[in-house]
Amino acid sequence: MSCRQVTALLDAFLDGELPAEGVFEVEDHLATCGACSERERFETALRSSIKRATAADALPSAGFEARLASALRAERERILEPKSAPPPSRPRRTAVLPLFLAAAMTLGFVLFLNRHVGTTSPMVEPAPAPAGPVAAAMMNPEQVLDELVDYHAKPPAPEITEQTQLLDLQPEVGVPLRAPSLKQYGASWVGATVVPMKNQHAAFLRYRISNHPVTVYVYDAHRVPLRGVLEPMVVHNQPVHVGERRGYTIAAREQHGIGYAVATDLNDEESAELVTTMYGN
Repeated sequence: MSCRQVTALLDAFLDGELPAEGVFEVEDHLATCGACSERERFETALRSSIKRATAADALPSAGFEARLASALRAERERILEPKSAPPPSRPRRTAVLPLFLAAAMTLGFVLFLNRHVGTTSPMVEPAPAPAGPVAAAMMNPEQVLDELVDYHAKPPAPEITEQTQLLDLQPEVGVPLRAPSLKQYGASWVGATVVPMKNQHAAFLRYRISNHPVTVYVYDAHRVPLRGVLEPMVVHNQPVHVGERRGYTIAAREQHGIGYAVATDLNDEESAELVTTMYGN
């Protein structure tokens, strides 16, 4: 089984949806392929992070618990009124059942959420819109890759022209920002700016190596997914992911939660070498 086949089956493998023979084939490949094994560990960690984030966001607020408890208590007291009390009118009596059913449906929904997010709290409110790793998982990596190529092919005007000004862009990018080490390749600096990428901003650093334009992207690796659409490689014992779009090569790697990617018209090996060495290990 090839790396490409394992990549296509990895989600089903981690979700327990593969037949037994498929599981054995994927496990055999992972046991011998370091790049695919590293991808499997990343995907497993991502799923755990999503589950933890969802469970934490699903904890009930004190106000919700108080409102629901008060509503249930009022309905219970209404149903158990003393027999000596004046009988309610027909419209009021018939309104009790829908209210009680609504409270029961609310409890059922709460229990359903508890089972599916793995929390032991007896009552939860609907979880808010996902953020962080959850949002990253919902992004389309194919579109992100196309955006990287678009910016490289038609570069925006530089916001800064001095490398000493890179720190001015750091607040927009949201991760530590420093100039890459490309002197050994004879690279010349052009300029830098910040470009939008879905729900994230990335630093756009432009260089030239001989007659080849080189774009370096720096971004939050948790919010910009590229692994699923790039092929894994190992360069200098470091995992790198490489792919091609419209005649350009994209090579990406992660380090301490920061994503680095290069877009070039060089070949896969040259681009992978750049992204591996420009920020060290």
